[in-house]
Amino acid sequence: MKYFLGIDGGGSETRAVVVDDTLQILGRGSSGPSNHYVAGAALAAEHCRLAADAALLDATRLEPGLKRDAIVAWGFGLAGVRRATDAALMRPQLEALVDGRPWVLDTDVAAAHSGAFAGRTGIVLSGGTGSICFGRDDVGETFYCDGWGPVLGDEGSGYWLGVEALRAVCRAADGRGPRTRLTANVLDALNISDLEQLVPAVYSPDFSREQMARLSKLIFDGAENGDQVAIEIRERAVGHMGSAVAAVTRAMLGRVRDRAGLNAPAPQEVLVTLRGGLFEDDFFRASVGYHIGERMVEMKRDFLPLAAWHIVKPQFDAAVGAALLAQKLVP
Repeated sequence: MKYFLGIDGGGSETRAVVVDDTLQILGRGSSGPSNHYVAGAALAAEHCRLAADAALLDATRLEPGLKRDAIVAWGFGLAGVRRATDAALMRPQLEALVDGRPWVLDTDVAAAHSGAFAGRTGIVLSGGTGSICFGRDDVGETFYCDGWGPVLGDEGSGYWLGVEALRAVCRAADGRGPRTRLTANVLDALNISDLEQLVPAVYSPDFSREQMARLSKLIFDGAENGDQVAIEIRERAVGHMGSAVAAVTRAMLGRVRDRAGLNAPAPQEVLVTLRGGLFEDDFFRASVGYHIGERMVEMKRDFLPLAAWHIVKPQFDAAVGAALLAQKLVP
């Protein structure tokens, strides 16, 4: 029996899993963030180690005596390593964890894709604190949309929704925008008594990206209760998410056509999976799915005969997906 360790690391939490070569999950563990832009490279690697140790300890319930040296390969799917320079920063930090075993480092969304589709072609739309869309085609070529971080992008994400909630409150206070129930809800969520305290609360060094992202719930609750400002913000978030999937789909199908020739048929279906905390909201999930469908209908004009698209449940989570990436390293 061979054992593999997969690690899914993001800006809020790191999750690790130990699996055997049949993909039976033996143990799970978690720790703090392992996006080096959030935690720094050294602490990100330490959180990977802590999550891995917790997963190994948990695995001893099913495999007594299982130790780190039984792991034949490691897979890391970490946020923040999309660029070669970022991966080069993290590699020396992670090297010490793997005890000389084969290992692979990729992005967290690539690990999510690996788990969701287990090697098949498909697209992952990730909506949590940040947002990113990722596709991999049948020859292994990859395609990204967004994932630029909170300053440059991550449109439609939890952080983006939180910022839009605060901006709507400020516009209402100035008279530049309509009044909204978000004002009272923001004050309550931030535990402040009036808008004079909003600036010091939000610009405090202790106010984290995760706290901003948690304000997204105020948008969903406000929209559910009929607040027009919240409804409009939610609709824009849906549009951003759908546009990201459309952009990746168009790039993937265009590349397929480029390789095969202009007269080659497009793939008969596009598979999409949704992951992340935002999609726990049923209305948001359904609205994004509907918007993706509208964009796919538009795309049929350019990529005939694109017959169908489907939103599918992932086969495995991203931590298991990272273990699957590791499994490919071992004969």
